[in-house]
Amino acid sequence: MIFVLLIGYLSVLLPEPSIRAQKWINQGEIELPYGISPLFEDTNTVDISIHSFVDTINYVQICPTIKNRSGEWGGEVSPYLRWGGDSLYPKRKKFGVYSDFIRGSIFYKNDKILFAFGKDIFSLGPAFENNALLSPNIPLNYLSFTFKTPKFAFTHIISRLGNYEGVEYEWDDTSSGNLTNVNRYLGIHRLEIKPTDWFAFSISEAMLIGGESLGFPFELLSPLTIYFVEQHNRKQNTNILWNLDLVAVRGKFLFYFDLFIDDFQYEADPWKEPNHIGLYLGIQSKDFLISNSELFVSYNLMSRWVYDNILVWQRFSDEGMPLGSMLGCDYDHFVFKSLYPLSCFKAGSMISYTRRGENRITTPWPVNAMIEASPENEFDGTNFLTGTIEKRITFAAVLKYKDFLEFTSGISYFKNYKHEEGTTKTLPSIELKLKYSI
Repeated sequence: MIFVLLIGYLSVLLPEPSIRAQKWINQGEIELPYGISPLFEDTNTVDISIHSFVDTINYVQICPTIKNRSGEWGGEVSPYLRWGGDSLYPKRKKFGVYSDFIRGSIFYKNDKILFAFGKDIFSLGPAFENNALLSPNIPLNYLSFTFKTPKFAFTHIISRLGNYEGVEYEWDDTSSGNLTNVNRYLGIHRLEIKPTDWFAFSISEAMLIGGESLGFPFELLSPLTIYFVEQHNRKQNTNILWNLDLVAVRGKFLFYFDLFIDDFQYEADPWKEPNHIGLYLGIQSKDFLISNSELFVSYNLMSRWVYDNILVWQRFSDEGMPLGSMLGCDYDHFVFKSLYPLSCFKAGSMISYTRRGENRITTPWPVNAMIEASPENEFDGTNFLTGTIEKRITFAAVLKYKDFLEFTSGISYFKNYKHEEGTTKTLPSIELKLKYSI
């Protein structure tokens, strides 16, 4: 398990991605689909998850997940309760408690097909945290289909997002003044290919589409069209995002790489708009130096304007939560973690280093693209870690007991805390995760 000691989110309620990774390392082979969760693999159990977090955000969350399967049909439901954590999903509380049913899916599954619908949280991509295209930050009302063979897998997801009501355009601290009420939909399709047992790669595309009088956008139904071509030929104003990733297992190591493209400038832009991209690199190892040990190293970055947009309803978020990386945009994040066997436990250490610029997904677009470019109406030269950069380094001890308990305790030191130049702060960082299956 990877500890993101900057903010907590719903990812702890999905199956641990590191457990699947350890399995791939043991057998020396990648299993498809490698980059989507949940896959509804467990049947007829009740998982009780408790997650307690003390850091810049303090909260406790409890979520039992009830799973049942009869033949090829099944279902999962997860009522969710949380005390504290005002900035997390859900944000409305009653009697001092935040609550929701964050998972409620019906599925059909056999050796080649997985069809599911309902409400659920998703992770889409190879990374163990902060997947750029889709991360489990907020539940989605969805319909999904996955088809797999030993050599390729295809996944198609359609979701109805929350409506947006407000100004249509926002740039440089100014808005268009025109109010709009937009129906919003999200479509994602993902193709995974495995040329050899030890290597697989994937191409994913997402489209965020909407409109004031838009009914259901039937162009989302076809899994075999390319969204970019669809919106180009129909001249529809949509938000298209791409993701290229790969995984490889060699010996005792699993390697993964992810390139996220929000927008790429194919030719010179009059407003000097830069490329909006994200990058993820990671290594996981089992039995490194010592038998039954664990090692994880990752580096993740997002450029300044990723997920943002001059059209407010096209920002890649829902209900105030990012659809992709929980850390949003304009940051980089490094994690090193190692665990070694100690009797029936594993003990080790973790260090993380995070830098965050001042941009957010809600930052007004810096130019007005509806008028001609000029020195006063163009992007400036900084596209990464802008303004006063907040820096954070965390040192922590880790204790793990099987897949049942994981406890992390450490100290975080901030420089330029909350982007205030010269302000420093030291805070405890404590996290407890319990998961028990009945």
